[in-house]
Amino acid sequence: MRAFPFVATVSAFISATSLASVLVFDNEAVFNAGLADSSLARYEQTFNSYSGSAPTFSGGSGNYSWSASSPSGVLGQVGVIQTMVATDTLKFDFSSNNVYGVGGLFHYVDAAGAYKSGLMKIKLSDGTSFIRSISSQTTFSGFITTGSSITSLELSHIGTTGITYSAAELLTIGFVPTPGALALLGLAGLVSRRRRA
Repeated sequence: MRAFPFVATVSAFISATSLASVLVFDNEAVFNAGLADSSLARYEQTFNSYSGSAPTFSGGSGNYSWSASSPSGVLGQVGVIQTMVATDTLKFDFSSNNVYGVGGLFHYVDAAGAYKSGLMKIKLSDGTSFIRSISSQTTFSGFITTGSSITSLELSHIGTTGITYSAAELLTIGFVPTPGALALLGLAGLVSRRRRA
């Protein structure tokens, strides 16, 4: 089990709530601060380069690789990845076992890819589910686990949302850097200290 120093101080932030071993964020800046305080590296993925339909989309590499899928396939349009069928669940998989934080702009879109509001169910790989109101295109949802790694995140409908599709506009992954990357960070800190001296 990983220990995160951020857990002790998260109660100071109004926009973070602790549920079991998962910290829940509704503010991107606070989420990013939580990643940094937990010694997690951050990778940010936009979806502007994804277009057309496919069984899956993938991106990132190594510790921050991801793939997006849906039972009927996925569609990339207007800067989002979405389901092909309105009732389908959009699932992101993280295979590295080094992902301990996931956040992003998760919402609904219509057939043309335009933002739509509604209630969304977000489920993590450990079975923890969250229901949240998506009130704007910039509604942020983020999660940092203090226990096991996050291997998947699912976005699905709850309640009546009309003919809309679960979508992601931005994905931020918090991951444990490789030992080589940690050594480089330590070296950079040492050089920085020597310059100040």
